[in-house]
Order: sequence, then C-alpha cells, then structure tokens
Amino acid sequence: MILIPVENDEKSISSRFRKADMFVFIDAKTGIMVQENHFKTDKSTLFFENFKKYDVQNLFIKELGYKTYLKLKALGINVSLIPQETLLYTHIDPDSLIAVNDENAKKLCTLGHKKKEDI
Repeated sequence: MILIPVENDEKSISSRFRKADMFVFIDAKTGIMVQENHFKTDKSTLFFENFKKYDVQNLFIKELGYKTYLKLKALGINVSLIPQETLLYTHIDPDSLIAVNDENAKKLCTLGHKKKEDI
C-alpha cells in the first residue's frame, strides 16, 4: 500500500505529513481510498499506529522531518520524496521519486529542523 498526504480537495499533494488534511491510500488490489487525518493535532503514537492496520509499505511525500523518517523506518515504511513541482498525486512520476535511506535521510529530511537564525 502507498500512502500520500493530500489537501482537502483530495488531489493536491500536501507539503506536510502529520498535518495533512487527508491521506490517499493506493493499493493495486483494492484501489484508492481517501481518509481524513484524524490525528492532525495528536502527537501520540496513534498517528503512526494508524498506518499499520492499512499495511502501508511506501510513503510518497514532499517534505519530512528526520525524527518522523526514523519512526516510519521503524515501522518498515519506505519513504520517497516527490519533486516540489508535482502538484497532484495523480501526476506523480515514479521515475522522479527520490528514495530516502539511512545515507541521505539527514540531508533530505530537514522539515522542522532549521536553526533560529535561518528562519
């Protein structure tokens, strides 16, 4: 199963993961399912536990924080970055995705980790 965070229109890719309005779940067997993000303001582990019941194996996202990457990795979820210019999840080109791994995660997963002088 592939997970993609989207906005309220259910098509535009959200720039945030935990605070996304909705999630699109894509499965080759069962098709596409859209679910509201009920854990938007919840910092508990329930946010991540929710994805276990859907057997999420891959997350396609525009930005992500390093700690969130580590939590996803611990759940066995592969993370791939979507190019910023891709606006709709239906327009994602699989060849344009950047796989996040232990070697590049600290460099690529920087959301929420800027120094105050950088803001």
